[in-house]
Amino acid sequence: MIGVGLVGLGEIGQVHLKGLRESAHVGYLSICDLDTDLVERSRGDDRVAASLDEMLADENISVIDVCLPHHLHAPYALAAIAAGKHVLLEKPMAMTLDECDQFIEAADAAGVTVGVSHNQLFYEPHHHLAEMIDSGSLGDLRAIRARLAIGGKYGAWRSDPDQAGGGLVMDAGVHRMYVLERLGGAVKAVTAVMDEPRREDLYTILFEFESGALGTIDATYHGPDGLFDDQIEVVGTDAIVKVTGCEALFEGYASGPAMAMWRDGSWVERDTDDNWAGSVKASVDRFCAAVDSGGEPPVTAADGRRIVALIDAAYRSAAEGRRIEM
Repeated sequence: MIGVGLVGLGEIGQVHLKGLRESAHVGYLSICDLDTDLVERSRGDDRVAASLDEMLADENISVIDVCLPHHLHAPYALAAIAAGKHVLLEKPMAMTLDECDQFIEAADAAGVTVGVSHNQLFYEPHHHLAEMIDSGSLGDLRAIRARLAIGGKYGAWRSDPDQAGGGLVMDAGVHRMYVLERLGGAVKAVTAVMDEPRREDLYTILFEFESGALGTIDATYHGPDGLFDDQIEVVGTDAIVKVTGCEALFEGYASGPAMAMWRDGSWVERDTDDNWAGSVKASVDRFCAAVDSGGEPPVTAADGRRIVALIDAAYRSAAEGRRIEM
């Protein structure tokens, strides 16, 4: 079993905390946040550290789990790596490709592991859909359509491009990026249109996959209150599959079934007991299991960097008005 230091107890940090407490691979847990009232409400039986430095000096801790605003990923991750700790980062891995490269180089030199929580890869309907595509049961993949429509812009640091690294693409849009890449495979080129690149509230991104299939993400913050539409639709030559939306179901915007497939003239529905919070906890547990066993994390630093590269390509495409080859 391993020891983990969790830094950041905000919304996503709270779900990481539950995942760490439930993980059979975690035997020692310490938490840290600048908000002392939040720490007291969250601590339970866990240890409390006054700072990252205190965690890094704790020999019982082998992993630092970073659930902080995006602009803090680099300083916290690099400090943890320098102290010989493994690091789990919330999405996105970093704000820039240069930061990603710094993490990878430092981790290689220190002999530690860096992983990224791309939690929706572990959402059961997404996992099942990926398996269907991989097995060829949908026929030849032709199109992937992802929707992201939210009623009202997120507040606090998530609305500040200097802290978030961009707009909607760098927030909830990151999930669309890595899920589409998992479903469609290697991306050949990216073309994007945005209202204001790196401050975007509205965008469309087109992916050209190496397979010849196309993928699109249509996203906006300009929906009515209560809207959270993150449906995914996959079209193959033999069937079409719709996933209602991981967060749409969790937020209560949509109701089941979680998946529906049309083949041979009729629909077949499939539900799930999984949800968004469950996918986060699964992501955390899988990383801890990998560190505990000495194996490779389910989402590596190279995987995280590849998604940041797609995001960077989308921003360059929108700003320059051209197709960007990967």
